[in-house]
Amino acid sequence: MRLPMRVGVFDSGVGGLNVLAQCMRQLPEVQYYYYGDNANAPYGLRQKEEVVRFVDRAMEQFASLHVDAAILACNTVTALCARELREKYPFPIIGMEPAVRPAASVCRDVLVLATPHTVQSERFRRLVNAFPNCRFTVYALPRLAGEIERCLARGTMLTLSDHLPDCSPDGVVLGCTHYIYFRREIARFYACPVFDGVSGTVNRLERVLFGRAETEQTGIGDHHCPATN
Repeated sequence: MRLPMRVGVFDSGVGGLNVLAQCMRQLPEVQYYYYGDNANAPYGLRQKEEVVRFVDRAMEQFASLHVDAAILACNTVTALCARELREKYPFPIIGMEPAVRPAASVCRDVLVLATPHTVQSERFRRLVNAFPNCRFTVYALPRLAGEIERCLARGTMLTLSDHLPDCSPDGVVLGCTHYIYFRREIARFYACPVFDGVSGTVNRLERVLFGRAETEQTGIGDHHCPATN
């Protein structure tokens, strides 16, 4: 009897559970291990050296479990150290990026909400510059991921409007998996479609594990996803 594929899913906290849920829906035959680093969340304001050390612990755990692949279900981690991790570990490591491409394909004035590390990364700048026909307003939210983590884990109050910029985009990209818990509220706040990279990341995992072609709707890449609101 063939053993199931094993996949590790990592996030700085609870945000990656959104990715894990989609993985389980789309690829139920896979065995998953989830590593949420709640003790050190959020990562948005931490130094790169700290983040690398924390993520290394998770990847070592996944290596000891002989995973067939790992997902970095965290835009911040992908931006800071995905390349180094891929050079160090023998299994495929799938990163997560803001869903800029699907947003740019249907919108012309896009607001991107993300952590400071994601916004400041060269990887993100290259991604945004690839779509010159779309106007991007990029807004770094240094504390929202942490507030959402506390809201979900401890039941603290969260006033979302205190963190969101005052503007009128025709599309919003959620560049952090924590924000997805409030995607409906964000969609209502801006009255426009909201995009995230979850589906695209899982499609990428499916292709890596099984060589299955990704759907025409989502395209190719680890940051593509359909628009929802």
